[in-house]
Amino acid sequence: MVLAAILLAASLAAVNASPVLQLKRANATTGTYVTDIAQCPRVAARATKAASVHDLRPDDFDVVMAIGDSITAGAFAKGIQSDVLQSFNEWRGVSYAGGGDPGATTIPNLIKYYRSSVVGASTGYHGVELCFGILCPLGPFGWNAPVDNFNAAQTGALASNLLHEVRDYLVPQVKDAGIPNSAFKYLNFQIGSNDICQMCAGALTPTAADSFEDDVRSALEYVRKNIPNVLVNVIGVIPVAQIYPLTLDQPYCQKLLPGLPHLNIECSCALLGGAVGNATRTLMNSLTDQYNERLQKIVKDYQRAGYKSFAATWQPPNIPLSSYPIEALSDVDCFHPSQATHARIAAAVWNRLTLATADRAEVFAWADTPVIRCLQDTDRIQTKDLIA
Repeated sequence: MVLAAILLAASLAAVNASPVLQLKRANATTGTYVTDIAQCPRVAARATKAASVHDLRPDDFDVVMAIGDSITAGAFAKGIQSDVLQSFNEWRGVSYAGGGDPGATTIPNLIKYYRSSVVGASTGYHGVELCFGILCPLGPFGWNAPVDNFNAAQTGALASNLLHEVRDYLVPQVKDAGIPNSAFKYLNFQIGSNDICQMCAGALTPTAADSFEDDVRSALEYVRKNIPNVLVNVIGVIPVAQIYPLTLDQPYCQKLLPGLPHLNIECSCALLGGAVGNATRTLMNSLTDQYNERLQKIVKDYQRAGYKSFAATWQPPNIPLSSYPIEALSDVDCFHPSQATHARIAAAVWNRLTLATADRAEVFAWADTPVIRCLQDTDRIQTKDLIA
């Protein structure tokens, strides 16, 4: 469940040698890449405000929002703590998608560098907000608004719980905050890992992808009809099955219970051994592909619709997870991304936000230090690229 910030693996040596880089990549414009966003020059304010969500530069966003599952919630991101019970927190402030803790590399903080007035980021941490299946709306672990702010993600959430997130929390929060309709809003969307982990056998069910698509559409349509001027960045379902080779026989995964195997709690489909495990992981990969196809279909449909006040863009999850260092995962459970990985997720998504389709589809290689692309005056987020 991890992404990395570097855009081109071949540049790693240069990254370590110099904090500011001028890079020229195939099918991409020259850009300045740094290891600290503070090294980026500011961009001049636009002469006129963007006319719609189809003409946005990232510093046009007034509001940041997020929906999703425990990844977006920042679950276990800071690893094992001296007080072991604190290890199981949702560290919302460092979430790649919604975090706003000072010094954390997150999408909200990267936007904030260029637009200091942006609102909506989460700060701080709290215990797990548990949401799972039909129990989600009735569960005892609801949102903590002072910490969560406009990050509606909940641990355990499935695609079927997204409507609950937007209808019962995100939309009311935005309205209660008095956010102007004219404000441009960024919504980070990522879901599917729990669906894949808990329902890998759904790959054999003809209607599984249909249900996933219907659930996503319901949630996004609710956002479209209730929060004006939103751009949704749809991030694909990542290859969770690769957790198995990454964590196999790793002492790093036994810190909480030394000497015992990595507990198979959160993703039984991924972590089973032998022939059964090989079969379930094959089903997981099949379902991941099906879900990503449906997400692209949804994005294309919104791009064809051309709503003036709602747009969607697609970020492929081309992630060679099995090649990442084990420290990419939290040592609490060897499943959730670590804080270091949240930083790389944020940088990777930010770096690709205004690039063309082919560049956003490049493989995400791991880098020792996240590399961040500086904003350029001419940057715009493309909202018609999948149908061009």
